[in-house]
This record gives sequence, C-alpha cells and structure tokens, in this order.
Amino acid sequence: MLCGAGDLSPQYAREQLGRRLFYDADLSADGSMSCATCHEQRHAFADGNATHPGVTDEAGVRNVPSLGNVGDFVTLTWVDQHISRLEKQFFVPVMGHHPVEMGMTDRKTMTNRIEGDACYRRLFARSFPHAERPIDAETIAMAVAAFERTLVSRNSQWDEARRGKAVLSAEAKRGEAQFLGRGGCSGCHAAPLFTDQKFYAFDPAANVRIRTPSLRNVGVTAPYWHDGSAKTLHEALAAHRGTRSLSENDEKAVEAFLLTLTDEQFLHDAALGLPPEACPP
Repeated sequence: MLCGAGDLSPQYAREQLGRRLFYDADLSADGSMSCATCHEQRHAFADGNATHPGVTDEAGVRNVPSLGNVGDFVTLTWVDQHISRLEKQFFVPVMGHHPVEMGMTDRKTMTNRIEGDACYRRLFARSFPHAERPIDAETIAMAVAAFERTLVSRNSQWDEARRGKAVLSAEAKRGEAQFLGRGGCSGCHAAPLFTDQKFYAFDPAANVRIRTPSLRNVGVTAPYWHDGSAKTLHEALAAHRGTRSLSENDEKAVEAFLLTLTDEQFLHDAALGLPPEACPP
C-alpha cells in the first residue's frame, strides 16, 4: 500500500502505480480484461490454460508465460527476438492484433481513459514529477514495466537450500544431479533463471523458433510448452529428446527437483496482489 505522498520516491510511486494499472481492466477495449486476467499470481503470473482468448474471443496462439523474474530477461516473448524492453512488450498484448488480446484500439483512447480518472491523475503526477504531460501511452507502459520488475522470485526451496536454510529430499537431490548431468536439462535451463533465453526450432517444418521458458515455479504453471500442449510435467519431459534416456525413476526424481523451484512466498505476497480499491492518499 502506498504511504503518504511525502514518503515516496518517484520510482516507488511508479511501481505502485504500475501495480494498479496491471490489475485494471480499463486497459482493454471493453473493460473486461486486465494484465492480471492472464497473469495470475497463484500461477506465478502465468495462466492455467493452454492458451487464453482475448476480448473478441479470438483463440490465443501461445501459452501465457510466467512473469517471475521478467525484469532479468533480455527476450520477452515466445517468438519475437527483438522485443527486449518491458516498456515495448506492454503494447503487444494491449494493442496487438495477431491475435487480439486486450484489444485497445489506439494510444489516444487508452490515454484519455486513464487521464479521465482523478486518482490516476494524482498518481501519475507523483510518479512522473518532471514530465510535461505525466499521462501518455509511454508513461503508462513505463509504470506497468516498473511493477513487473518487482516480480522477483528467488525464495524457492531450492534457493533456500543453496543458502543453507533448507534441505532437499534425497529424491530431489538425485533429480538435480540428473537435471545437471545425464538429463542434459541445464544446457538450456541454466540457473539462476533456469532459461538460456535463446530461441530454438522445435518444429523446423513450421519455421518458427521458440524461446526457452524459465522453469522457476514450473510446478504451478501447467500446461507447458509454447502452445500449452503438455498437460503435465511428465508429458513435458517426455517431449524432450534428451530425457528419453532417463529411467522412469530418474524422471520422477527430476520432477521432484523441479517442484523445489516453487516459490510459495512469491505466489502469496500481498504486495504483488490486487491493490486496494480506494485511491491511495
């Protein structure tokens, strides 16, 4: 929750403003969909569906990725290697057409809608005190990006074990050894992000290269793959050529290890959830 205006730095105010915008359905064409509609905290800011339809009910194309640690990413979509800033990525779901997601028609419409809210006028002035016009499409994107950079997930059981504050089960430890060794998983899913952020041709016939997803919080981000075609971790592992040499017991151990990457604190941190409805003082 925001403190008194005199206690806030513009950066902190911007993060809190971005949180409010992230959960605001007014960023969609018909007021029915917010960023949080597809990026739910309980799913590590991912989704529980294979894909998610937009405001026009046009079917989604890609599985909704988790936003955990997204501020550390240098590539931000499944297929576009040139979107490397959250401020730019913001406009893909809000105004994109392939497919339509939030369906906002244009920047002016979005800006006018936000500018018409007295609470937002006050919060933007506080967040962008030196801007000639505090509310425009760019500052809206900057605020949402500022909040997204606070979505840091580094307190899983695996992290705690690395700090000497927790102990992994024998099966999870064996799974980690397989993950790092024979399974070959860490070649693409390297710690600490558990992704190399590179793009690979999973289906050469389709001529599409797909970015390696992060495996942090993978226990709560099913279904898997870029199209949501793998419903379970077992299915996702079975689809990897390198894991076919693993025995059934080894695969179960890898799954046990992957479940230690769930950050319960991240999933339940009230500071990242839906903000109070009342405008902050």
